[in-house]
Amino acid sequence: MKAVITATLCVFSAQAVLAQTNHIKTAEQNKPFKSSFELNADAEVGVLSNSALSVQELDDISSQSDSGIKTAAGVNAKWQVTKSAKLTSSYKFEQQDYDEFDQYDLDLHQYGLDGSYSFNSHELGVRYDGAKANVDGETFLHFNQASAYYGHFLNPHTYLRMSVKTKAKRFATAKARNADGVGGDVALYHFINNGQTMLMAALSADKENADDNQYDFNGYGFTTKVTHKFTAFNVANKVGAGWRYQNKDYDEQTTDDFFEQIPSRDEHRNVVNAFYNLALFEHVTLIAEAEYGDYQSKLRSNTYTQSVLSASVKVHF
Repeated sequence: MKAVITATLCVFSAQAVLAQTNHIKTAEQNKPFKSSFELNADAEVGVLSNSALSVQELDDISSQSDSGIKTAAGVNAKWQVTKSAKLTSSYKFEQQDYDEFDQYDLDLHQYGLDGSYSFNSHELGVRYDGAKANVDGETFLHFNQASAYYGHFLNPHTYLRMSVKTKAKRFATAKARNADGVGGDVALYHFINNGQTMLMAALSADKENADDNQYDFNGYGFTTKVTHKFTAFNVANKVGAGWRYQNKDYDEQTTDDFFEQIPSRDEHRNVVNAFYNLALFEHVTLIAEAEYGDYQSKLRSNTYTQSVLSASVKVHF
C-alpha cells in the first residue's frame, strides 16, 4: 500500500499535466472561438494483489501479502473561458479493501484546480492539488500542494514544462512527521505517430522540513514513461510502461550521549510499472496494471520489495 499512497500523492498532479498536453495542434484550433464547458465522469472496479502491505510514512513495513477489491470514481470539469484561458477541476476517490489485513485498507480522496493561459505556443498556469488519505477507516494524512508552471511547445510535437511548488503534509497521529516543503521539476513530452505515441522524461528536486528534524530531507528524482495507442480488430488499445527513481538524503542525527550518531534514514526507490487498456465498448475499458518496487534504505526495517498486480473494469462518460 505504501506505493499507492506515495506514488499517488507525488504523481497525480503530473497525470493531470499529461491530460492537458497529450494532443497535437490541429486545424480545429483555427476555427472561430466559442466558449465551452465539458464534464466527464468515470467509475472503476477490480481486483488487486499486493506482495508487501506497508505504510512507509509510519515505518509500518510488513512482509505480509494480501489481495482485495479496488474501486474508484472520479469527475473532471473543463471550462474554456476564452481561446487562451482555461479552467479545469477534478475529484477522484480510490479505495482498496483487503481480504485479510483490514489495517491496510486505504481510502484516498484527491482534488485539483488548475488555471492556465496560452499564447504563441507558451502556457502559464497555477495549480492546486489536495489529498486526504484514510487507513483502516481512520484519517491518516492531509496533503496540500500549490504550484506555478510554464509550458512551451518547442515544435508541434514536443512540449517542455517547468514548475515550482510548495507543499504541506499533516498527519493525524504522527505529528512529528508534519512537514512543509518546496520543489521543482522539468519535464519533456514528445509525440510521434500523429500523437499516438508519447515519450516523457522528467527531473525533479524536493526539500522538506518536518516538525522533528530527523525527517528533514533533500531529494531528487527521475521519471520516464512511454505510452502508445493503436487499433486492433477495430478495438482501441493503449499500452504503456514507466520507470521512477527517487533518492532522499535525510539529515544526520546524533544523541546527547557523547554525540553518538543515529543510523541514517537515507533511502532510494526504483519503481517500474506497465499497463494495458482495452476499449471493450465505447464507454467501457478493461485495464491491467503491474508494478514492481525496490525500496532501499540505510534502515534495515525500511528495505523491502513490493509487487502490485491489478485488473479492473472502467466505465467512463
